[in-house]
Amino acid sequence: MKEIYLDNAATTRVHPQVAEKMMDALVNNYGNPSSLHRLGIRAEQAIKEVRELIAKNLNCQPPEIYFTSGGTEGNNLIIQGVVENKKRNRMRIITSAIEHPSVLDVFTFYENHQIEVIVLGVDTQGYIHLDELEAAMNEDTILVSIMGVNNELGTIQDLKAIGKIVKAVNPKCIFHADFVQGFMKIPVDVRVCLLDALTLSGHKIFGPKGVGAVYIKKGTDIKPLLRGGGQENNMRSGTENVPGIVGFGEAIRLRKDSFSDEFEVIRSLRTAFINELEAKIDDIKINGDPNGSPYVLNVSFNRVRGEVLLHSLEARGIFVSTGSACSSHKKEKQYVLKAIGLAEEYKEGTIRISFSKDITKDDVNTSVEAIAQAVNSLRLLVKPNKNR
Repeated sequence: MKEIYLDNAATTRVHPQVAEKMMDALVNNYGNPSSLHRLGIRAEQAIKEVRELIAKNLNCQPPEIYFTSGGTEGNNLIIQGVVENKKRNRMRIITSAIEHPSVLDVFTFYENHQIEVIVLGVDTQGYIHLDELEAAMNEDTILVSIMGVNNELGTIQDLKAIGKIVKAVNPKCIFHADFVQGFMKIPVDVRVCLLDALTLSGHKIFGPKGVGAVYIKKGTDIKPLLRGGGQENNMRSGTENVPGIVGFGEAIRLRKDSFSDEFEVIRSLRTAFINELEAKIDDIKINGDPNGSPYVLNVSFNRVRGEVLLHSLEARGIFVSTGSACSSHKKEKQYVLKAIGLAEEYKEGTIRISFSKDITKDDVNTSVEAIAQAVNSLRLLVKPNKNR
């Protein structure tokens, strides 16, 4: 039975060429990048090349790129680093209601520590209201953190418009975006968007888990989370993960000339998926913006439990999710659906389908057919609602 993997927003399969590069780094380029001998210098050079590659793709300078263990550390580094560096009586920080837990949980922590936290609501497609952002901004606002591409809905926020508002009201405010779901899928220019900080991760683009990076604009004051040997220009102490960084770089190289063409291919597959679903199954709802990221499809089925549907599809060799993998063990798992105002009868029956370059039209047809069969079978086990 062929496996069809449709959970690429959670993680992607490591590309074979990425694995090869990582193995070579593990076995041959094993020096400590901080060592002064040639093995250390060679490891340092490998890191430098990836730093330059990331900087080129973001339109920034290489010294503005710092390597981390991934998206969660990156978001924590930026948010905590900004707040801990300021430490004054009046501070306001702003985010949205549909951010990743690694952002929202940090904001909640600071809300409990007497810092003014503003959580912006979103519309039915997951977009923040720009007028509400502008109204929330003031001279005490030290940080605005808005996700570039939402991991559950695929909503693409207008970072350029957000950046203009932030800087027009308070030029000293730090503007940060979690861009884990967008990097090397959707173009971003940190200069054009007036971004001071950006978070990236390797395992969403066929790279390894456990490695990521942050962009921090030169001159931005951020207090490090980790202190020690002073690696990453004193921003992130600890011996660098050379094989992970090399793998991250190879994943970027494999995508840098093709991801714009891939975007349109994925969009056509997503459109076909939606059309087939709506033709075969009644009483469903597509969540988010149809013109959002084509890599993510969030769909709700009335009279079905998403988790049961997930396991039913798994038995058929088709892998989807019920939302963010990082939210699967949390008490409030449906906060994104709540934020967009999804009706209660649809919330429990929501799954997330996330595409990659490896998905074919045949995979779409097979998956839709399996979903239709599973949904219709599961609905037979649910008593009809007499109030309908």
